[in-house]
Amino acid sequence: MTAGAAALATSLTLATAAMADTTPDLRGAWTGTYTKVSPSRTATGDAPRFHQGEWVLDIQQQQDNLFWGPSKWRPNADADWRVFDATGTISLDGSGKIGLVESSADPDVGVNAIVDAYYKDGKIYADFRSLRRGTAYSTVLERQVN
Repeated sequence: MTAGAAALATSLTLATAAMADTTPDLRGAWTGTYTKVSPSRTATGDAPRFHQGEWVLDIQQQQDNLFWGPSKWRPNADADWRVFDATGTISLDGSGKIGLVESSADPDVGVNAIVDAYYKDGKIYADFRSLRRGTAYSTVLERQVN
């Protein structure tokens, strides 16, 4: 191995170790409540509508900075959960920024939403934007402990 190749291998090893030290372990169930705004086409009348809701992001698997698990939400405790697949990535820059895509196995639905978030002080601060219905909300997700 040349000196240059050895230096590159050492740099990559150190970068991987540093990433492991700064990447949070997000596995587990995260919950939050929110007030969402929906465009008028999803409600009666001309004005957008505001509604309450609950979101659970259950991160079941994480490998380095990548993760996946079910994303489910409902308008109230009496309603059935609407369940989608969530895949996400934690930024490698150490900032705690998270990018998440919510999608359906049903090809007629496809990608449902884009979520920009960040992890700080043990919480996930998330901004949700539906690509199908135009719904938007922000929430703080907290890890559930059994």
